[in-house]
Amino acid sequence: MLFRSESLASYLVFLKEKYGVEAAAYSFNESDIGIDVRQTSREHADLIKTLGPYFASRGLATKLLLGDIGNAYPISFIKDGMEDPEVGKYVYAISFHSWRGCTDENLAAWGAAARALDVPLIVAEGGSDSNAHQYPQIFVEQSFALNEIEMYERILAIAQPRSILHWQLTADYSLPAGGGVYGDNGPLRPTQRFWDLKQLASTPPNVFYLPAKCDRPGLTCTAFGDIASGVYAVHVVNTGPARPATLTGLPAEVKQLRVWVTDAQRGMQEGAPIPVANGKAQFTLDQASYTSLVSAP
Repeated sequence: MLFRSESLASYLVFLKEKYGVEAAAYSFNESDIGIDVRQTSREHADLIKTLGPYFASRGLATKLLLGDIGNAYPISFIKDGMEDPEVGKYVYAISFHSWRGCTDENLAAWGAAARALDVPLIVAEGGSDSNAHQYPQIFVEQSFALNEIEMYERILAIAQPRSILHWQLTADYSLPAGGGVYGDNGPLRPTQRFWDLKQLASTPPNVFYLPAKCDRPGLTCTAFGDIASGVYAVHVVNTGPARPATLTGLPAEVKQLRVWVTDAQRGMQEGAPIPVANGKAQFTLDQASYTSLVSAP
């Protein structure tokens, strides 16, 4: 373990001294399944207890990720780390990857774990199917795009991570089509998945999670806001048919919402502004669509 600690720390010290960059956190990727280092829950906790103080002794502020596992289900992998108070001192964030989806109960457990340690939660690899690149045509299918953004919105609403790092912005899991990607030699063009992520990433900065609830099946919603600046955003994924919708609970000072929609035909297309009266807005959710509503201060 000492040799490994020296090797890793020397690399991080070189990064800091040569390039002026200090890593905030370090992790072995998906060590619950061995890509490329495999550990048990106890070994994972012991590694953090070993590397954390050793990094500090080398003048590094770098801490470790607890978890960073291959998918959301084996949350028991972080059990030993959660229960060992010496581990928590060196944890920068709790992390999981979203491959193969996640239940609401599972996401709630990840959020609770991060709150218990008072550290951020990070989805260090976001995506619904790690093997999708073996059938790349699926990346341009509406069902795949809708499932992916619905999963991201559920993760945000329930687990409330600091960040979802989408895997990956390369040709392997390509967001654009054409340009030679997967043999498609047509013009390079954005797919529905590209617009989904752009729309989500256009959430106003410096906002906080707000409680939100949908009362009909086939809907997933997430709300954000900053009371100080008067900016609010609501994202809604509708996996069902078109339907009328009513949004309530908006602050009295919000008088209008801008709206954007992404679906199989539209890419983050802006619609007519939606009026708000007495904290209530009424509008239509189009079938199989992703809708974002944002107030302006």
